[in-house]
Amino acid sequence: MQYLARIRAGHDAPQTLETLFATAVSENGAAEFRDDIETAYAAASNDVLLAAWHYRLAPTAAERPPVDWALAIPLSFVTGLLLWWLSGKQFAFHDAAGRAEPYLQLSITPVIALMAIAFFAMTRKQGNGLAAALGSGLVVVTAYATWLSVTQGDYRQIASAHIPLLAWAAAGVCLMGVRAGARDRFAFLAKSIEVTVVTGLYAMAAMVFAGITMQMFKTLGITPSESISRLLMVGGPGLMPIIAVASVYDPAALPEAQDFRRGLSKIVTTLPRLMLALTLVVLVVYIALIPANFMQPFRERSALITYNVMLFAVMGLLVGATPVHADDLSEQYQTWLRRGIVAVASVVMLVGLYALAAVVYRTTHDRLTINRLTIIGWNAINLGVLGLLLYRQVTRGRARWIESLHATFSGASVAYVGWAACVTLITPWLF
Repeated sequence: MQYLARIRAGHDAPQTLETLFATAVSENGAAEFRDDIETAYAAASNDVLLAAWHYRLAPTAAERPPVDWALAIPLSFVTGLLLWWLSGKQFAFHDAAGRAEPYLQLSITPVIALMAIAFFAMTRKQGNGLAAALGSGLVVVTAYATWLSVTQGDYRQIASAHIPLLAWAAAGVCLMGVRAGARDRFAFLAKSIEVTVVTGLYAMAAMVFAGITMQMFKTLGITPSESISRLLMVGGPGLMPIIAVASVYDPAALPEAQDFRRGLSKIVTTLPRLMLALTLVVLVVYIALIPANFMQPFRERSALITYNVMLFAVMGLLVGATPVHADDLSEQYQTWLRRGIVAVASVVMLVGLYALAAVVYRTTHDRLTINRLTIIGWNAINLGVLGLLLYRQVTRGRARWIESLHATFSGASVAYVGWAACVTLITPWLF
């Protein structure tokens, strides 16, 4: 917030703000200037000059340029073929019982992320140094995790859950740069949910098509070979992630300037908001029933896994329910939405504390394992994020509630990626 003090000092001097803005642009600080304007405007929304700057710098969903399908479609085919090749029997982990698990469980998201990074870099036609560095780093991390997974089954399961987060982070940094602001980070989070939903829909359609195709050939007495079956069931859906990215995301625009107001974006944001009330009811009923089965998660590992999945699901729900732009919703809608988010965060924090107590209990009565350390770390981060969310909602008040959520989830994304990197790169050497 290097410009905030000067913005407030010059809130009644148009020439001062114009000069300050020109300075910010020359220092590559236009995004930070915009964020500081928003902070000042949120605290003094009746100030005419600040209001003018607010609307002047507000991102608009301008008409998107045509999608570069000549680039997206070849990259999609490359992605599908790579995933099909990596799904072969020659690329598999083997345990003591002779069971095989494909390398694909570790490499699927890095392959998709690498193709997405290539699409972003080639579409924008700017310097490719950052994209090359991110891609190379992702390849090294994936190779490292694959090497360790050959002999460490427990680590393999953990890496399979954390490599996707690192792949997603690499794509995000490629789009936003290293010094992205809170609102751009949050917008990327929100748009990522939409891309995931669209990818899932496209992939399901591809799998249905593959299933029908195979069944049609079987009616003629022709059974496709194992390789052809994999090409249809793996390679076909593998085409879809890059097509989904190209359909939904404009690489030439910053995350905050993406279109969140039309099409599937509207559905993706509406559904989590509708789910808040139902989630709150379920959580309250569950907490009321905990005393009757209080020791279950202290004894059963499966219960702890369920709690952690629930925590991440609720965090995703809160991100999906949070608006990117304040003017998307009426004042009354914002009031009730804020109350719902705060209520769900408060209740799920109680469940999170309960789950953390259970895993700490199991650890002290047995030993610290890589799985338990991972779960303790994630529980602590999620509880910290929820606590910070509630604290900021109380201290910053109604006027800045959306900005506070953006800042909280932006910080959470950094913590998530940091812990995922630590779990993937460091924890295997501690056990």
